[in-house]
Amino acid sequence: MGKPPVIILSGVRWDFLWQRHHALATRFARAGYPTVFVETTGLANPRPGRATLRKAASRVRRAGRNETFREKGLAVYAPLVAPPTHGLFRQLNRRLLVPRVVRDLREIAGPEPVVVAYPPTRTTLDLISGLEPRLVLYDCSDDYESFPGVPKDIAATERELLQRADLVSCTSTRLLEKVRAFRPDAFLSGPAVDYERFALLQEARPGRRVRTVCFFGHASRERIDFSVLRAVAKAGFEVRLVGELGREDRNFPGTSGIDYRGEVPHAELPSVLRGVDAFLLPYRVNQLTRGIAPAKTYEYLATGKPVVAAPLPAMEELAGYVYLAEEPADYVETLRSLERLETEEKVRARIELARENSWDARFEEIEEALWEAQGDAP
Repeated sequence: MGKPPVIILSGVRWDFLWQRHHALATRFARAGYPTVFVETTGLANPRPGRATLRKAASRVRRAGRNETFREKGLAVYAPLVAPPTHGLFRQLNRRLLVPRVVRDLREIAGPEPVVVAYPPTRTTLDLISGLEPRLVLYDCSDDYESFPGVPKDIAATERELLQRADLVSCTSTRLLEKVRAFRPDAFLSGPAVDYERFALLQEARPGRRVRTVCFFGHASRERIDFSVLRAVAKAGFEVRLVGELGREDRNFPGTSGIDYRGEVPHAELPSVLRGVDAFLLPYRVNQLTRGIAPAKTYEYLATGKPVVAAPLPAMEELAGYVYLAEEPADYVETLRSLERLETEEKVRARIELARENSWDARFEEIEEALWEAQGDAP
């Protein structure tokens, strides 16, 4: 039996910071599944501003374009749809825009695809209905009810997706506990790492003084505590910041002690991270972040270097592998103490945990669950 097509209804753009959506899409393609990565169909109304207008214009230009990466067996599709927030937008989607997207995807992927769904919006539900998939996996990666500006009925549409999905996976224990009220069969599928890529940064030199620390990823004030980064820089550490900043924080790189490197392709991260002595996960702990298992967790751990993190539930579960800090002063004190706290045993433990949580291993678990749900074998 041949492998079916796979359509990833992603919550991000292809050119956004590399996340779970991208990792799964590339691995499905490499494993022989004809794969289509559908860029985000929206979750909230876009914010007014020039950047939003530029993105909207780009989306209109690219709408429907099938950007195929032939060496990977992967196509990237940019859908033209309205935000899923208001009744008028939804009617426009349902009557005009979603049918066009469905026709395009059927032409690109073929019939009876496996659909991997992310944002649990009315648009996602309408796309699933039109695609008539053989199987749906809802890969729950966020507490969508806590996002600012989401549709008022997001809880109801997520429940509908939970009921319609053949399989439900969750990226954190907290999300798993939440959805099991509706889907007792949901399973945990946490973040992972391209292990070999980040293993290049391993150095067996515990107990040295920490001078340069780093955070990489999307830094927005809803999630990241910038007061931690300021305090660490003020304490004399060089703070290397890699990734996209939220619109309100575009001036932050001007802060003394902040070495802002901007966004870089995921494949180039190891070269940008050379010289880093420790990593930071300075998340705010709030309703939005409590369900997060940061995608970069095992990427940090694969380097073997120490990680100082906020006490998110997912980080508390890894308390034996990361150092937890609540206040900015706690981060500073921990960083200053790493010279005496670090041991070769801790380094080895972090590396081994990351190795066990490679993306290859994670994908095998998901693929096996999909084939079991279809009652067949690849």
